[in-house]
Amino acid sequence: MHHKPLDKAGIIVAVLCALHCLIVPVILPTLALMGLSFLGFELFERIILGVSLFVGGIAVVMGMRHHQSWWPVTFLALGGLLYFNKHILGHSWEPLVILVGASLIVVAHTLNLHLCRSRNRKPCEEVEEQLQEEGVLEEPTL
Repeated sequence: MHHKPLDKAGIIVAVLCALHCLIVPVILPTLALMGLSFLGFELFERIILGVSLFVGGIAVVMGMRHHQSWWPVTFLALGGLLYFNKHILGHSWEPLVILVGASLIVVAHTLNLHLCRSRNRKPCEEVEEQLQEEGVLEEPTL
């Protein structure tokens, strides 16, 4: 299993999550009329964010096996922490906190991809395949 598709999915989900958090308060009355008010529930947001961070964690840890840098993990954790505590500075600051949190998660995935490529001078997928052929790296089991 390669982390590149997970990193790309993580970037997309972080952006979609940020858009959801910023747009839902504006269209919540309309969602209620359509029977989709659950999209505005905080539990729904936290579940989606939790899944996003879980997938992001897998991608970043898989990348760390190659580049040995803790920076992507740090950015992912800070972004997730900000997202989960978006109300901490009050309602007026919430959009900014959401944007910063989403940006940190996107930076984590982008940095993970960049570090793998720059460290190995080739994509991590090729490095993993080479290590598996040599018997140094076993295929992870989930």
